[in-house]
Amino acid sequence: MAVFKRARSSIWQCKFTLEGVTVRESTGCASKIEAQAWEVRRRAQVREDLEAKRLGHKHMTLHALGQSWLTVSELTHRDHRNNVSRVRKLFGDELRQANGAWQLTVGSRYGLPKDLAVEDLSQEHLVRLKAARLAEGVTAATVNREMSLIQTLIGYAKSLSVVTPNPPLVFSHGRNKAASLKMKERKGKLRWLTPSEERLLLVSLGTEATRRANDRSAGDAYDLTLFLLDTGARYNEVAQIRWTQIDLEAGTISLYRSKVENESMLRLPQRTLAMLRRRKTAMGTGYSYVFPALKGRTWAGKDAPRGHATDAIQNHIEKCGLNADPQADRVTPHTFRDTFAARLVQAGVSLLKVSKLLGHANVLMTQKYAHLSPEATGAEAAAVLDNLHGNRSDAEAIT
Repeated sequence: MAVFKRARSSIWQCKFTLEGVTVRESTGCASKIEAQAWEVRRRAQVREDLEAKRLGHKHMTLHALGQSWLTVSELTHRDHRNNVSRVRKLFGDELRQANGAWQLTVGSRYGLPKDLAVEDLSQEHLVRLKAARLAEGVTAATVNREMSLIQTLIGYAKSLSVVTPNPPLVFSHGRNKAASLKMKERKGKLRWLTPSEERLLLVSLGTEATRRANDRSAGDAYDLTLFLLDTGARYNEVAQIRWTQIDLEAGTISLYRSKVENESMLRLPQRTLAMLRRRKTAMGTGYSYVFPALKGRTWAGKDAPRGHATDAIQNHIEKCGLNADPQADRVTPHTFRDTFAARLVQAGVSLLKVSKLLGHANVLMTQKYAHLSPEATGAEAAAVLDNLHGNRSDAEAIT
């Protein structure tokens, strides 16, 4: 064994040459037996590196891999902005608004180490990540999306011949929920606004916008809420809408659904169409986005879309007491999407049509609204049977 001590040192050193690669390092061990074991492991590592080099394999940190994937996916994924946010969050960073500007805060939440090599990513790393996210109060769906991102990055690593974890990561463990990285998502969560709740919220937002007529942020909060309620669109879809996607004469809007990568052409209700015409007049020709970036209480004056800024809307939701019932599901701006869908289903619009309006990839994603129209379905079934029975009563059928 090529371990030795320097004069007046208690720590063993190691020196060996393997296929032209010379290693001369401290083992960090005071015990000769431990130093020899260290050398065996180091030789094995050098052999693995040489074999990987022969096969064209590369080593890369997970963070560098993520940045590389973002560069490539910007050309192929239309939801690039969301992907940037997801990768940022994976490593514990996020954008926060301060003094009307968005600033990057590094290490503001739990994240994977930026110097972690792809091959060193372990099951333990991800189990801890999952536990940290749950402690933050996120949903199972949010955890699953982050795990799916990691799966995507591992797949991208393989395409670059980057060495990946061995043994492979296990994302779903059917018999052991604690060990499974992906979680069973809660079904049936559904909260929508009643017509009176919607009026209460719009009056609160509208009153604030009128009182603060020179405050663009107050007006935007009202207009954005109205837009979300009347289109069923996701917040990020509306925040990035350009005027070129809207035909004010035809009363239509072309929405790109970044989450499922499809497009929808929607006809706008009159109140939203009137709001957009008012906004177009107020904004003039200087803005390409319907909801431009804000700087304090004014539009930033640059060609950039609104970021994820929902605090003002959420504050009005709380002010109106829409979350006063602790037993009810929490109302957030995403509730406006459920409100849109629930109203249509309750009015008898088919799940297939609602699915298309919501931009769902398939009708199965719309099934959570199915129970909202039991009476209409039952009435239809009764009408069919009555027609078959000739509308005869039970007594008439017997005789």
